[in-house]
Amino acid sequence: MRKVLSIILLVTLAISIVGFGYANQEDNSESDEKPVIKEADVSQDKGLSSLKPGKNEVRYISEGEEIVANLYLPEDYTEGEKRPAIVINPPATGVKEQTIGVYAEKLSHKGFVTLAFDPRGFGESEGHPQLQNPYRVTEDIKNSVSFIRTLKEVDVDNVFSIGMCAGSGYATYAAAFDSRIKAVAIVSPFLTSADDYFQAFGGSANLRKMLMPAAAKARQQYYETGEDIMTKIVPETEEEMKRARPITIGMREYYLPGKPGDVPNWKNGLSLMSTDAILSFSIFDFTNMFDTVPVYVVYGDQAITAEGAERFYQEINGPKDKLVIEGSGHFELYWMPEYVDPAVVGISQFLESNINK
Repeated sequence: MRKVLSIILLVTLAISIVGFGYANQEDNSESDEKPVIKEADVSQDKGLSSLKPGKNEVRYISEGEEIVANLYLPEDYTEGEKRPAIVINPPATGVKEQTIGVYAEKLSHKGFVTLAFDPRGFGESEGHPQLQNPYRVTEDIKNSVSFIRTLKEVDVDNVFSIGMCAGSGYATYAAAFDSRIKAVAIVSPFLTSADDYFQAFGGSANLRKMLMPAAAKARQQYYETGEDIMTKIVPETEEEMKRARPITIGMREYYLPGKPGDVPNWKNGLSLMSTDAILSFSIFDFTNMFDTVPVYVVYGDQAITAEGAERFYQEINGPKDKLVIEGSGHFELYWMPEYVDPAVVGISQFLESNINK
């Protein structure tokens, strides 16, 4: 049954290019006031001029464009310490105020310096608006690692990575090819592959006939006019609901107004020019690169994405562990404390066990 649901999910995602942006709620208990730190503010001793315990807004460059992120310094941090650090990237289309902000804050309470960032084109970061490109996000992850390693508060030998949902594929891809990332954890991973799309559409001929023309039209229009074509991520109207599949209907309970993921910086849209990059990316093409990369996998036993998460776990041969949360679906792991808290404990313990002394 789960296999059938997975195929339905893939068809839904590919036809409309929706369902990649699973984002989450930010814990709003903290103060909204925070210093804004730019990369240019890094001093000669590689510290930021006004970092404080708690949340700090930081800005740095990724391939010539500005990334905006929230950096969480542990509340018990004392001057002169060097703490292990975690770079956290969001679900596709997600922003730092959603689920990665929840995990970043909670993991900072476990003693890590954490960084939750808006990938280029999303939230407050610069770049082509709403363009979801796995390879570009991967570069943002690597440049986020570069930035966090400049901080005097960070132990540069112990930098880790976390990815959420579709972002799990990007985080693991970055970890596979960047040896500065010592271990990676993934939460509610949605791990797409070219083979899955070929199966859902019955081969590349149908992909070219049914899906690629809209993306090609968008690319040509953008070249000629500078105007992009967007598609919705989450169905909003009754008519859109009629065409929606269970996973996208489930997304309504997180993203829409008044729901946990309803934050000002998130937009219900995705550039159709994202199509070719999304279709070409599959972390399953690189499972042979994890022989010495520690990986921690967290997913809910009721999640529609559980099969892909377990497949990835089984295909990698390096040091690994997993946490299957009973009763949790895909989205519950974004924000519900009864599911998030044990995930945070498991992640922190796994990463701590991989700290280079």
